[in-house]
Amino acid sequence: MPVNEISIAQLKTRVRIVVGLLLVAVIGISLWDVVAERRNIITVAEHQAEGYARTLAEHSESAFSESDRVLRGVLHSIGIQGGIQKIDRRVLFDELQRQVGDSPHMGSLFIVDNRGSMFINSIQFPSKPIDVADRDYFRYYLNTPGADLSVSRPVMSRLVKRWRFNLMRPLNRPGEQFSGLLTVAFEAEYFKRFFSAASLGPHGRIALLRTDGYPLVFEPYVEKVYETDFSSTVLFREKLPASPTGTFHTTQNHNPIDTAARIVSYQRLSRFPVVAVVSLDKDDVLAPWARKMVLHSGMTLGLCLAVVLLMQLLIRHLDRLQATQYMLSEQEEQVRIKAAQIDAANDAILLLETDGRLVQSNDAFYKLTGYEPADLLGKRLHDVEPPEYAAGIDSNFQFLREYGEMTFESAYLGKDGTVLPVEIHAQVMESGGRKLVLSIARDITERKRSERREQTRLRILEEMATGANLDQLLRYIVQYVEQECEGMLCSVLLPDEDGLHLRHGSAPSLPDFYNQAVDGLRIAEGVGSCGTAAYRRQRVVVEEIEGHPFWRGFKAAGEAGLRACWSEPVISAEGELLGTFATYHREPHSPDRFEVEMIESAVHLTGIAIGRFRSEEHSKQLEGQLHHVQRIEAVGQLAGGIAHDFNNLLTPIIVYADMIQRKLPGGDPLSAKAQGIMNAAYKARDLTRQLLSFGRKQLLTIKPVDLNEIVTTFQDILRRTIRESIIIDVRLAPGGVVVLADRGQMEQILLNLAVNAQDAIKGTGRIIMETGIVALDNEYARLHPGLQPGPYALLGFSDDGCGMNDETLLHMFEPFFTTKQVGHGTGLGLATVYGIVKQHEGYVTVMSHVGEGTTFNIYLPLSKQDLAIGETVAPRVEIRAMSGDTTILVVEDNEMVRTMMVELLESSGYLVLVAGRPSVAEKLVKEHGNRIELMVTDVIMPEMNGQDLYEELLKLLPGLKVLYISGYTNELFVHDGTLEEEINFLQKPFTAERFLIRVQEALGRLGSASL
Repeated sequence: MPVNEISIAQLKTRVRIVVGLLLVAVIGISLWDVVAERRNIITVAEHQAEGYARTLAEHSESAFSESDRVLRGVLHSIGIQGGIQKIDRRVLFDELQRQVGDSPHMGSLFIVDNRGSMFINSIQFPSKPIDVADRDYFRYYLNTPGADLSVSRPVMSRLVKRWRFNLMRPLNRPGEQFSGLLTVAFEAEYFKRFFSAASLGPHGRIALLRTDGYPLVFEPYVEKVYETDFSSTVLFREKLPASPTGTFHTTQNHNPIDTAARIVSYQRLSRFPVVAVVSLDKDDVLAPWARKMVLHSGMTLGLCLAVVLLMQLLIRHLDRLQATQYMLSEQEEQVRIKAAQIDAANDAILLLETDGRLVQSNDAFYKLTGYEPADLLGKRLHDVEPPEYAAGIDSNFQFLREYGEMTFESAYLGKDGTVLPVEIHAQVMESGGRKLVLSIARDITERKRSERREQTRLRILEEMATGANLDQLLRYIVQYVEQECEGMLCSVLLPDEDGLHLRHGSAPSLPDFYNQAVDGLRIAEGVGSCGTAAYRRQRVVVEEIEGHPFWRGFKAAGEAGLRACWSEPVISAEGELLGTFATYHREPHSPDRFEVEMIESAVHLTGIAIGRFRSEEHSKQLEGQLHHVQRIEAVGQLAGGIAHDFNNLLTPIIVYADMIQRKLPGGDPLSAKAQGIMNAAYKARDLTRQLLSFGRKQLLTIKPVDLNEIVTTFQDILRRTIRESIIIDVRLAPGGVVVLADRGQMEQILLNLAVNAQDAIKGTGRIIMETGIVALDNEYARLHPGLQPGPYALLGFSDDGCGMNDETLLHMFEPFFTTKQVGHGTGLGLATVYGIVKQHEGYVTVMSHVGEGTTFNIYLPLSKQDLAIGETVAPRVEIRAMSGDTTILVVEDNEMVRTMMVELLESSGYLVLVAGRPSVAEKLVKEHGNRIELMVTDVIMPEMNGQDLYEELLKLLPGLKVLYISGYTNELFVHDGTLEEEINFLQKPFTAERFLIRVQEALGRLGSASL
């Protein structure tokens, strides 16, 4: 045995010593931790008691100070009025009640005269006669001339039958004869709230003690505690005389109330002879520590037992080792030599002459190259190295002769012509008096292959970063796998937009007819390896295609000579299916470990490529939508800009034509011409409203409506509008489909879509209107930017007309875009639909193919409000002629509209004051005062708008009524597209009849008459 090597017996002794020391250390640390934990818990409890005592003292100091302030105030008031006998008792009672107020600590205020009779209290009036002459506090003042502020011991109140203590001051001034007491009665229950709010443990206590040892408050209450004298306790004998504040511990049997050991913290009040005391039961404080100590001790004991048991097992094992040590010692040297040979057996070991001739080698060298020993012994390595490496052999040996050792990369040429890359470590050594070269060659074929794969992978990632398109990236990935896995043919399939089918992505090595056959493959169970893998989202390996149920009836695989297929789904980090990566073989095949690693790497790269492509595509979609919204907003601004002026022009046209027609006798040819003028003006008005709807500037009347009811009712109107050769099919959801919407705008959507559908249908055809409730998930929202996932009401509109091509779909919602002949459309129909949907916070999708018809799906937020009660038809009204005593102020900056309104109002018997600017209107109101009952004003004017003008005139003429008119509100009375309630507003253009009706409505003089 070597000198420095210890014996088994020595080792066992050392183990026992180490284990013993370990047990001592564990037990010592455990005990130290237990003691330290107890000390920490006690310290925390002391700080807690100090905090509560300080808080109780501050709380009590504040209550006593507030009460003393009340005493002083009342005494001062009594003194000013000449004493209690000169004050009216009712006045004094009110003063006492006011002083007590809502103070929670003051139970009552009462006055005791010099005979010990309660003169008055703040609880009853008149006060019951209560004698307190026997009370200690009264006798104290009676027997102690000159006594000032004092605190009494708690007494059972004869007034309210509860424990109270009093804060008192004498009614007389110092040096005067005692004339009675003014007393604040404190509720002992008030301080109980402090105890309830404090976490003092099950047996914790708070107390307020007088400095003579008598308790004022003691919570929780103990029987006869208020009769107990605490002056002999440690607190009053030792602690309080030494310091006004502190914390100390009491042992058992040192407490007049109970025998528990306690942590006591106290603080004397600065202005009053009172001490605030908080005590915690040590058993309560240490209860968690005791439970933890039991658990800790058990764990320590278990650990010690486990260590002892492990030591015994180790000793037993060492005993067995000692028995076999002698048998192994003789064989140790031989085993060491053989172990060295085995360790080197994986690498080729060569012994060479300094000129490169092979002297000897192990079997690994011959296995690597495929040669026999007789083929190479005595020959130079030039014969087994490729030409590009053989040229460097002489220089390598020259380096070895100079430096004695080197490591370099080279290659062997196998007997079958395979080039085998190796890493060689060579060293010069002497044997038998001659110099030889010991060379160890390690096969690095796998390392080189890995490096090549990594270079290819990095090149693909670089292509991704430099913006290569998806087709190129997928081709690179497929070729990368095919290059590394001999005989493998790869394919990438991508899901279509609806996620139901797989489309051709990349498969350069597969026949075109096969790629066409799998293009559109359904994603479902049992539909080939790819369709099944996409459906399951799991790897599907078919080692033999022929006869496999997944491939039954799919002849294209056999025609392409494919015998095995392995398909791996490509899944994003969010769990979304991005496609499938499939590998094919022309012979039955099962993937090996290397192929699994390769395909997993390829699937990862494919996921990155598809994800980047989709991200860029999504960004382009968002950018396109942004440009579309900007164009829409621009037209909306244009619509709002022209609406005001255009409607100002239309208003006098419509009204004057109406006035002319009314004055013409029946049958007059000019009457039809006047009607034609009005019809043309109405069409111009509707065109303006369409522009406002498109630009989302149209006023809406939003209320809960049922889409089922709207479609059902409007079906009759469409039936009269659409030609008879077109069938209208209505498919309604069961129950109701309630949304918050403007009914007229919903009908406008149906009308515009129906007119478009009619133009798209040549001859006979069908229109389908349907409703429903759908839940749109996150994936659908991702594919339709701007749409939020959740429940929606669906309004569907389909036709079997000619459909639209991709170019038309791209521009169909743009204003003034139309495919109709000149004069057959304004190009605002679908743009208006889009604007209405967006104004209702909805979303619209379109599916259309040339020759296959078109489907519009409109998604609107569901309403949580109850359905609006159906509106009744308003009765026809009669326009009453006025007697000439009603004055109306007209404020309008447009001269034509202003003149027209004045003529209408004067012809109806009104007195009219006219202003072309708000400043003129203010002057007229100042001049004519209360004669003006109504102001008819334009909204958009110079100087100030109509609403601001009305608010200014109300200051001069309260009660003035107003009717606003405007061709465009510019959102003055509008929130989220809806007109404010209780606003008298008339939209331009209007008819004479409508204008006069709104005037009478604003005046509150509208009468109705049936026609």
